Amino acid sequence: MWKYVKWAIVSIVLVLVVSAGGWIGLVFYLFSGGCDEGPFSDWRSTNAQGDMVAEYARACTGMGTVVDYSIILQLHGDNKPTTLVEHDHPPYGYPKFRWIDDESLNIDLGKVSWVSLKTSKVGFIHITYVYSKPATSWW
Repeated sequence: MWKYVKWAIVSIVLVLVVSAGGWIGLVFYLFSGGCDEGPFSDWRSTNAQGDMVAEYARACTGMGTVVDYSIILQLHGDNKPTTLVEHDHPPYGYPKFRWIDDESLNIDLGKVSWVSLKTSKVGFIHITYVYSKPATSWW
């Protein structure tokens, strides 16, 4: 009799260990997704000096997908871009970049719910922003 109980206990422990490993694997899969990031190729603009402004997105997967939007400026000859502004998902056709001259940049974000980290100057370039917040409604 003891022989059967011993094998039943070993089987139960083995099932529990395999189940725990499966749950650990599932949690690891759900929360350890990678991130893809980079500038949007169709949302960029360059001035005559070669300074480039671009829309930048970072999409991270895990339990769902989170996308962070920002605008970067890379000065000509500089290897590292500077983040100018972080913002909510832009509406279709935005952002719009307009170089007023080689030292003045205007960025139109359209209607966005939130904006943070607004940088107004990078090197000799002055940056201005245009955006509005959508109307809030209470059901």
